[in-house]
Amino acid sequence: LAWMDREPLSVSGRYWLKHGTHTVRAAIEDLDNSLDLDTLLPRPAETLEFNDLGHVRIAAAQPIVFDRYAENRTTGSFILIDEATNHTVAAGMIAAA
Repeated sequence: LAWMDREPLSVSGRYWLKHGTHTVRAAIEDLDNSLDLDTLLPRPAETLEFNDLGHVRIAAAQPIVFDRYAENRTTGSFILIDEATNHTVAAGMIAAA
């Protein structure tokens, strides 16, 4: 996940997940780690700040049909939209189910 909002990621936040033409409600289940851009190694994280990259688990309110990003960039990517502000806050690549 690439965090693109000036406000930090909120694990309790409410988001829309836009995948192709399909939009569903979604929640961040867990922030596994963020990527240290100096070492390119994962590090523990409580949140993601502007321009941070991180590995998260997302729960969608409805099933979506997807592929891993490595197999298909179109069906393996998504954006997150903040439900309250309607701002696009993140872009993501799907690594696994």
